[in-house]
Amino acid sequence: MHPRNPYNEPLDFADLARRYPPLRPHVFINHTGSSTINFKSLPAQRRLTEALFHLDYGLSLTLPDDRLCPPVPNRLNYVLWLQDIVKSTCVSDTVRGLDIGTGASAIYPLLACRIQPTWNFIATDIDGRSVQFAQQNITQNSMESRIIVQHVPADGAILQPLLASSMNFDFTMCNPPFYSSAEDVSRSAEFKELGPNAVCSGAEVEMITPGGETSFVARIFSESLQLTTKCRWYTSMLGKMSSIPDIVSLFREHSVDNYAITEFVQGRTRRWAIGWSFQDARLPDTFARISNPTLQNMMPPRNTLHRVFPGARSVDILAIALRNVLALIDGVSVASSAAPVASKNSSTILVHARGNTWSRAARRRRLPETVCAQEPQVLHCSIECHEPSSSYILKDDIPCEIVFTWVEGKDRSVFESFASHVSRKVTSTLQESGDVL
Repeated sequence: MHPRNPYNEPLDFADLARRYPPLRPHVFINHTGSSTINFKSLPAQRRLTEALFHLDYGLSLTLPDDRLCPPVPNRLNYVLWLQDIVKSTCVSDTVRGLDIGTGASAIYPLLACRIQPTWNFIATDIDGRSVQFAQQNITQNSMESRIIVQHVPADGAILQPLLASSMNFDFTMCNPPFYSSAEDVSRSAEFKELGPNAVCSGAEVEMITPGGETSFVARIFSESLQLTTKCRWYTSMLGKMSSIPDIVSLFREHSVDNYAITEFVQGRTRRWAIGWSFQDARLPDTFARISNPTLQNMMPPRNTLHRVFPGARSVDILAIALRNVLALIDGVSVASSAAPVASKNSSTILVHARGNTWSRAARRRRLPETVCAQEPQVLHCSIECHEPSSSYILKDDIPCEIVFTWVEGKDRSVFESFASHVSRKVTSTLQESGDVL
């Protein structure tokens, strides 16, 4: 689960039932002595989702019996990941999102708008019954001014709302139909070793699409190639890990290297999400890469580079050496980060470079400063000096490090060469000053 997901700890079903009486008939004590519900019971699932919506978010939800009942913890993971993306790469106060296939619950825009008061949505669906209930849920929660529901044709452009709007969007999100046919659904259930963990009430329109989720997301990607920077980040959830290589191959075929992959875990259920952008803002590896060994070849290039400095006496000395090195690079400006530092044993600065003045070729040219000042900014990165955690401070074999995170830019080689140049110069500075153990 996402580290900010409040459902990281097991639910206390007895307490939920006490505070939300409609859930009471579905709660029982299992063989371990814990309270739980029968997840293969549709009424129990629905009452649980309603309870979490009401108790944790102050939202009212009406769910039809013949449409999907979305689990709140899993859906919240996606919203929190998008929250990370927006905070890292978007600068406007008002955030606009497109929810593709919002479903009867409209769970994504409702949760997101409750958590983020400046977010607004267009929510689309091809199913008239789902649109009807989505609008009802939005209205009964007084979200009409922030969430617009649109009934769209199944054979139309998926990203049509972006084409039709004069405004740019910050992200799209989608929970596409996973399967290509009814047979595909059946095979998926049969191959689960322990059988399905919960019954599914989804209608065919919610679960099946020609070519399955890979084809659906490929359609979104194809349309995004025409829209490019009309939206900052295009994203989608994926129900099958096997879909990721096909989508990544499309990115690489079209030279899209600014993409992200993440994983959502809820109990035994795993889902994945993938996102891509045609803009210059970059995500740190913590939001864009996962450590699943099966997918390592699919991961985007690293935007976070770690450089260790064995023997550096302290993080303060390392930070001083770093600032001295940066001060000598033409066209580079330095500022302290306004964001809170994650650890007391670290120091973060922001760096803007107007041009590549540090490479050997640039130094040989020795361009006048006036020319350099006219070049467009080519690099924006954050640099953080880390000290070992307190349990290791007395161990000489645990070095301090500098972490370079690419924040914005077009050319990855510029970021990598900058990190290498600064690291070499910092090492030389520490050695010359004797500030090493």
